[in-house]
Amino acid sequence: MPLTRYQIRSEYSLADPELYRAAERDDPEALLEGVAMAGLVGVLRQLGDLAE
Repeated sequence: MPLTRYQIRSEYSLADPELYRAAERDDPEALLEGVAMAGLVGVLRQLGDLAE
């Protein structure tokens, strides 16, 4: 049973500044959620590398 909710093809694409510019200026919560998700993906990738 997989424990993943989201499948991200390339975690490096999360560093694209255009991704964060596309967010509405009036919605800081969505921007923070995107940054948190990018950080979580980085941590999970490091844990996956350590598990190998």
